[in-house]
Amino acid sequence: MRTRHKTRKSTIFLLIFFFLILAFFVYKFFFYTPPQRAASVPLSEQARTLPEEQIQSCQVCYLLNLDGMKGLGHSALLLIDEDGAGQIFSYNGMQYSLIQCLLGKEGIGKMKVISMTPEETSAFLETGEPPASAFSTNEFDECRNFDRILYRYITRNEFDTILSGTKSYINAGDEFEKLYAALHTPESSESVRLSAENSMKAFLSQEQLPRYQIYTHNCDTAARRLIALIDPEAASFNETEASLFPKSNYKRMCRSLSESWGFGPLGKDTWLEKLLQ
Repeated sequence: MRTRHKTRKSTIFLLIFFFLILAFFVYKFFFYTPPQRAASVPLSEQARTLPEEQIQSCQVCYLLNLDGMKGLGHSALLLIDEDGAGQIFSYNGMQYSLIQCLLGKEGIGKMKVISMTPEETSAFLETGEPPASAFSTNEFDECRNFDRILYRYITRNEFDTILSGTKSYINAGDEFEKLYAALHTPESSESVRLSAENSMKAFLSQEQLPRYQIYTHNCDTAARRLIALIDPEAASFNETEASLFPKSNYKRMCRSLSESWGFGPLGKDTWLEKLLQ
């Protein structure tokens, strides 16, 4: 009798557990909506009385691809100028393979740039999908779809400060690719290869080079550091609250940053994205 009683209790417990899990998935897939908030918009009346350099006519955006990087999430930066044209900046490892990166290897990364017209940028803010013309190769696969956005209005000077900050990332990646190509060109003579090898060693010995490290300086870190160049709140978040994964950082920033920041979904979530959020 005792055995039957225990079996019955176990069955009831498992059924309750099953229905709780089922209820969670039903809620997640059919009823849950991602939180959203509009950023505080500069008032047009105030804008007319401000000097031109103080008018917040541009935007900076932190983007999140929920199922990027094998489900761990991928972050990128979006800058929108006063005409509505946008540029996406996506930082990834380049010098070493994924396995080597996962083992903590530090190396040169590549800051990929996707430029969009005002019309393409407007469409992106609706769908989360950059124009198809950006994907003629497999270079930007992690940027094919973004699911969340965190944004605020900034001045043109602040826009230029962030844009200038991207140059060190872009230049380092471009220089590495150029030297790597020279080093591995089959037609090169021994003297040319030796010169390229010395140039590569000199290049990699520079202490100020930005270096990709999957745990300490990744896509998410680069995006947040660039934003922090003009935003004290973001800088404080980076120092005190930032974690390892882009998804948790997005959620934390939505809670922590002031109402000058807005946030919300981009496009419609797939079943996988609903599960991953």
